[in-house]
Order: sequence, then structure tokens, then C-alpha cells
Amino acid sequence: MGFEEYNPKPTLVVSENPKERAKYTFIDVHSHQFQMATQNLTGLITDMDKMNMGVMVNLSGGSGQGLRAMLKNVNDNYPNRFVIFANVDFNGVGNSNWGEQAAAQLELDVKTGAKGLKIYKSLGLRNKDINGNRIAIDDPRLNPIWEKCAELAIPVLIHAADPKSFWDPMDKNNERWLELKTRPRRKRSNSDPAPWQQIIDEQHRMFKNIQILNLSMHTWAGMPIIWIS
Repeated sequence: MGFEEYNPKPTLVVSENPKERAKYTFIDVHSHQFQMATQNLTGLITDMDKMNMGVMVNLSGGSGQGLRAMLKNVNDNYPNRFVIFANVDFNGVGNSNWGEQAAAQLELDVKTGAKGLKIYKSLGLRNKDINGNRIAIDDPRLNPIWEKCAELAIPVLIHAADPKSFWDPMDKNNERWLELKTRPRRKRSNSDPAPWQQIIDEQHRMFKNIQILNLSMHTWAGMPIIWIS
């Protein structure tokens, strides 16, 4: 039997006191509801009410027509229970005026009703420009986006890289050995796509580059939340 098959049943018996409802109404600031444009929101609201969730923030609003459809469904049914963030499509980075066009689309999305911008970890890991090169988080071609966020004074949530253990040697000292053993595609290296520290440094340089825009940063569950104004 290999270690990854080891799954003992505990013999310790203790009393349980599960909490299924929060004492105070709370806001879930990290949700991904990709089907919100067409889904029946009543079931979601029922689940939220059971746990005393007052507002859900959907970070996967997309952009353009898809975002508008989400906002219409929410506003027509439960206008005070959901907040939707927009996303940027990084396809086409390297084309002339890509940054200005992306910033213009973001401005339109915010005018439509998006309350902020969510940047997925694919930026820095998987997104590539028109020449097939990895797009760094602090790539200057993205500056029009950050400048537009400052102009609009909207919050930006950004998730950079994966856990550092995905880059570390897969040995007895790696705390995610079992995860990497069972999901080998998650393993990273200094060339796949870049060193972990390099990606983190790119994020931090991006923060520094926009400090002149009165940036304040908070961290929630390891995800930086940036207010740019």
C-alpha cells in the first residue's frame, strides 16, 4: 500500500457542535458564480439565507454582454444581495492599442454595474501575448488597466501564482507531496512557467508602480485586495 492510499478511520469519539448559521450577517467576498446570467437565483438565495449570508460577491462577472446578462438577472430578481466584479480578457496583449481598448471596456463594464476588477492567477502563469510569451503581472502594456482602475476608484482583487510548494522538490519535506502525487499536473518548475519568487516580485513591483495613485492594500485569505484612487 502506498502512502497516498493510506486513509485510516479515526477511533476517537467526541461530541460535535456543528455551526450551520453565522451569528451575525456576513458578506462572502470570494465567490465564483459563472452561470449567474441564466441560473435561477432563488436556490442560491435560499442557501445564503440558511447560513445568514447577507451579500455574495461574484468575482467571475466576465465582461461585455455576459456581464450585462448577469447584472440583469441580479437586478431583476435580487438587486440587493449580489455584487459583481468584472474580469479582463488578456487575449491580444501585444496588439496596437490593446491596453487602451481593454481599459475602455473596463470603464464600460463599471458603468454597466460592475463594482470592481478581479484578476485571476492565470495572469503570470498561463496568459500569453500574441508572440506566445508569458505576460508578466507588471508588464507595462497592462498599465492602462491599472490607470483606469485608479480613475474609476474601484477595488482590484488579484491572485498571483500557486502555493510555493508546487515549485519545491517533491520529497519528504514538501507539505503538498500527496496533492502533487495525486494531481501531478499541478507541479511547477522554474521554467514552467517561471520561478515562484519572480511571479511574486512582479506582483509587488506592480503595487509599487502604482503607489502614486494612492494605493492601499489589504489581504484576505492570501489574496491582496487593492483600492486604487
